[in-house]
Amino acid sequence: MMLVAGLYLSFIMLSSCDKEDTRPDDMKKDFEAAALLHTEAMELCLEVLKKTSITDEETLVQLIRETTSKYVGSNPGFMASPHEAEKSLHSEIDRLVSFRKKVSNPNYKGDYTYNDYLIYTIHSFEEELSAEQYNLLLDINNIMETHQAADVIIPMLTQIKDVDCLALPVEERYVVYSVITIGIESVDYWNENMEAWIDAVTDGDPDKAAEMHKWFNWGSVSNSDIAGAIGGAIGGAITGAVAGGIGAGPGALLGGCAGGIGSSAADATMQVINHFF
Repeated sequence: MMLVAGLYLSFIMLSSCDKEDTRPDDMKKDFEAAALLHTEAMELCLEVLKKTSITDEETLVQLIRETTSKYVGSNPGFMASPHEAEKSLHSEIDRLVSFRKKVSNPNYKGDYTYNDYLIYTIHSFEEELSAEQYNLLLDINNIMETHQAADVIIPMLTQIKDVDCLALPVEERYVVYSVITIGIESVDYWNENMEAWIDAVTDGDPDKAAEMHKWFNWGSVSNSDIAGAIGGAIGGAITGAVAGGIGAGPGALLGGCAGGIGSSAADATMQVINHFF
């Protein structure tokens, strides 16, 4: 399934390099297909956590960085611009790690807390967004902050993707599509696979598993996923739109997908390390 998605993406991305201005649609289905790669990347990270004995946060995050970077660099879905996709991934991991270190510093006097990465990201990129894009991202943040159940969150995000986005000019939909499609896949993934991560991290110990249910914040991972998609999509769209680039739409697609993968994987890893070690 993921190989098919990657090959399909490589085809549409290479086609869009030459035909973006004449495409009949707004690339929504392309963004939906790209978001499917998120699941495969998370599964690779889970396998790394199962096998490693590393207990140092910086070293393990570096291992996750290398794993996801290799995945992005070799997956056919990113072949239109693998270098830029990898740059987005590394940039978004760095941005998340920097934010978490800043707000964890005892001398930090700012307004954000450890779990405020999504709203921090939206505020940080306000100048690069139209008022309409910015408000839709605030709506997404509100959904993620207010609701806990996947079967509530996903239909609300889908409403924004399929209905509210249509009020935007086509070129302004790219960032929002990237964010929402990654968000939907992330919420769905963690709803379905949280038990597998808990089992892997706790080595099947029922007492540790029961405790991890209390502290592991899958919502934080999904929020970081969405935040990474924001930063990656905006950076990718800007890079893709320059002369000789692959286009704003394809750039946002690759950057958002890679950025979301990087920040999601880093968030989950940091939670595990910070709690157990």
